[in-house]
Amino acid sequence: MENQRVYKLIAIIENFKNTINEHTATKLELDKCKRIVERLSSFSVDCAECDNHFFELEKHMMQLKDTKDHLLDIDYKQHKQIIGNISSHLTKQHKLVTKGLYLGVYMSIGTSLGIVFGMVIFDNIALGLPIGIGLGVAIGAGLDADAKKKGLTL
Repeated sequence: MENQRVYKLIAIIENFKNTINEHTATKLELDKCKRIVERLSSFSVDCAECDNHFFELEKHMMQLKDTKDHLLDIDYKQHKQIIGNISSHLTKQHKLVTKGLYLGVYMSIGTSLGIVFGMVIFDNIALGLPIGIGLGVAIGAGLDADAKKKGLTL
């Protein structure tokens, strides 16, 4: 029964994505919605809040599907809020991370450290900056790949 709800909701999202223009699909982050549905279904057995979020997302996607030709700014805002609440729950309660989180964090850390070490060691920012960025990207990409391998990516 539960798998049927998941497959039905994913089919609704796919169908909705195919009937609207690409700009609207990107704005609604429908690919992220599919990943969220899959994650919610995997946690809904043990987590009542995930089950409630799944039901809320299911109801919301039905409403979006019914009003696909007349979407207003408030619909986009409500969608972003619902997806944000669900993502927040999944990251806080179930320790999931968003795609590219570590890459962004470590690239900025590497940039700042590259500037500092470029000035201190080389006495030239231009030498330290690419080294710092390169190290940050390498570390961040490695941690993102590790999180994906462990199944902790949203």
